[in-house]
Amino acid sequence: MDIVGASTVEELYELLLNKDVTSASKSEESLFDSPLSTTVLSHDQIIASGATCFEEALRMVPGVIVREKSNGNFDVHVRGNDNLPSKNMLLYSENSQTLVMINGRTVFNYSHGGTLWESLPVSFEDVDRIEVVRGPSSALYGPNAVSGVINIITVDINKETPLVSGNLKAGSMNSYIGDIAFRKQINDVLAFGITTNYETRDRETDKILVYNGYYDEANDVKKYILDGKRVGTGLYSTEEIKRLQLANPQNDPNSVEPYLNPRNNMEPFMIFPEVGQTGQLNGYDITIYGIDDIFPHPERSKERYAVNGYVELTPNSTTNINISGGYQHSDVLTSTMGDMPTPYSGKVAETGYIDLRANIKDFNFQANYNGGDIDFMTGNEGFELDLRQFNATAEYNLKLDKIAIRPGLNYQNISYDDSPYISTLGRGYLNGKKVIDIMAGSLRLDYKPTDKLRLIAALRTEKYNHPDKFYTSWQFVGSYKINENNIFRLVYSRANQSSFLVNAHSNYTWNLINRPYPRVMQFSGNKEYDLMTTDMFELGYRVRPAKNILIDFEAYYNVSNDFGALMPDYADLYIKNPAQIVQQLLTAQTVTPVVLPDSVHMQYNNLKLKSKQLGASVNVDWVINEKLMANAHFSVQQTKLDNYLGLSRDNTIEMLIGDAQTHTDETNAADTQIGTWAYLIANGLMSIDDIPAQLYYAGSNNFEKNYKNDYEHKSTPSYYGGFSLTYRPIEKLEIMPSSYFYGEQTFENQYGTVKIDSKFIFNTTVAYKATDKLTFRVTGKNLFNQDSQEYAFMDKVPTMVFAGVNFKF
Repeated sequence: MDIVGASTVEELYELLLNKDVTSASKSEESLFDSPLSTTVLSHDQIIASGATCFEEALRMVPGVIVREKSNGNFDVHVRGNDNLPSKNMLLYSENSQTLVMINGRTVFNYSHGGTLWESLPVSFEDVDRIEVVRGPSSALYGPNAVSGVINIITVDINKETPLVSGNLKAGSMNSYIGDIAFRKQINDVLAFGITTNYETRDRETDKILVYNGYYDEANDVKKYILDGKRVGTGLYSTEEIKRLQLANPQNDPNSVEPYLNPRNNMEPFMIFPEVGQTGQLNGYDITIYGIDDIFPHPERSKERYAVNGYVELTPNSTTNINISGGYQHSDVLTSTMGDMPTPYSGKVAETGYIDLRANIKDFNFQANYNGGDIDFMTGNEGFELDLRQFNATAEYNLKLDKIAIRPGLNYQNISYDDSPYISTLGRGYLNGKKVIDIMAGSLRLDYKPTDKLRLIAALRTEKYNHPDKFYTSWQFVGSYKINENNIFRLVYSRANQSSFLVNAHSNYTWNLINRPYPRVMQFSGNKEYDLMTTDMFELGYRVRPAKNILIDFEAYYNVSNDFGALMPDYADLYIKNPAQIVQQLLTAQTVTPVVLPDSVHMQYNNLKLKSKQLGASVNVDWVINEKLMANAHFSVQQTKLDNYLGLSRDNTIEMLIGDAQTHTDETNAADTQIGTWAYLIANGLMSIDDIPAQLYYAGSNNFEKNYKNDYEHKSTPSYYGGFSLTYRPIEKLEIMPSSYFYGEQTFENQYGTVKIDSKFIFNTTVAYKATDKLTFRVTGKNLFNQDSQEYAFMDKVPTMVFAGVNFKF
């Protein structure tokens, strides 16, 4: 039979409906008895689905939202709460609320927050299963497990493990994916393995979107000039981008007169410089990269390769030691983590790791190190950093008659350093080595007063160096097993994010050479900001109405506070033509004062924003017979915001400027100064050449804030889900149609609001098992060709076809 790894219908029941899981309570238990909302994807399920990467496989998990940005690059969220705060940089749409781990080893980006999926060193042949826990789990795994945990668990090597196994596939858009594993158990004490993987994919186009292309979109007033024509937001080749100029906003909407740059010898403002240059700007050393440095291969979406090694020692029945290490290199074109006139940027990572896990009876110890360098925005000075991450955890599981007590200690040291990659201090956003230190103690109590009732309390307290505070997370669970086929659970939990270096330590001076104003923007972090925190209440119910059906239902309510963002908190205005105004007073000419923002200060601060999310998910697994099985999951949610301000960075600057202009004491002082100069020149006491290039006019750190309550946040779809059928009409043939769908969304970014259409993605995988060791597969993705964008501003996703082979010897 051998359908998704099972050879009999009874094995199917066991494999699909009675899986074991460890991530929900850090001890192996039946998935049916898991005290949390949990899903397990086995290696065979993932392979059978035709998924090409982990992110795509997660579309089979209830409560997980997966959007493709470009071929092979995905955005993954658990339950949503994404793009908060909205109307900001694309950075704030990255998922910084889900903790991704490999064998309990955190693989998290502490610089900006989130997971760099492309930089994970492992692939399908490394993996035994993926466990997904939904809901706040910081009490178990530490900070950033706010919406949940995704734990990728690798294969344990034993006598049944194939000596050589692998997956190779090729598909549309020059997509080539492969991984191979060699594993061997030498004896009862020693086993080892080596794996390697490679992936490369192209885009459907080599053009790059340039957005923010209108002075007035409603009236079609385009912002740019290309080869003598006014143009707006659109896809452009890199050669065209080199020629894009900013149109003069003071002229007729159809004028092709460029806006001239007084800070660059009155040359036109170029959206991107044609070639890179290094020099001085406003007294600062600055490196400006050309478009070919920023997008060296715009036709490619992804290239990555990695190698991993594993050593397993089992000296006796109560001791096992696992040592793993690896290296990876990744280079992707994906959504930007900075602020350019395009949503795209390159990201290159080269990292290595070593991980030690030891279990000695009831004592567990894990220590790991991850290091290397990451360029978060290729071709832009200041975004490449060296990283060093060290993590150590020790826990002891004391098992008494009816209670298990699990105390633990954890220490994390994370550092990022941009100084090796910047021309001078001030050109990076960190400008040196910055460190996050976290010390934590935890205690978990698992009490079973009866066979039916289970009570769990977990507490974890963390001490950070920045902010210099203690944070406590918790998880309280009560489950009641009515009988072998029905179990209820209630959960109340709290989790928090960690500090991120860009929030705490930003120290970046941005001298704007390709924008008319402001002249400079200063970004400053806030070491003592409050960490974002979520409280959740959840009700869950699992039922087996028959031995071949498992239904899992969960309903939850989340409240999240202490969001934050880098936002303007001060702006000043300068008169840019004071000499001309003085000349007007002396000659009775008519000159319009040019008053523009000169500098803006951006400070990371907490917002009053509160998110309230109500949602539910249901998952059904049904083994219909030995030839047919079905799975379906469906989720709904609604997110409402209190204290929602709804201002982008540019909106805020405009309001600060508006407030500054009401400061008559400052504006009158500027007028008085101009009159004084005119008097001195008229009386021969100074020369007009002595007048400075600009004159301070006014500044402000305040504006009117009109907060909204119960504002419906639509960046998360109101519904999403998927289904699959696995059908084996004959012994060697397996057919698996599947789908993933979601409702429409409204994405609010600082450069505009984008409606993302609802979508139904239909896939089918056909597998032919030539022998017990060799299986051929063909997968059609998005067969209905619903090619609309899944992620705002990014690539469309067309129909694709993959063909490949899985082997094990």
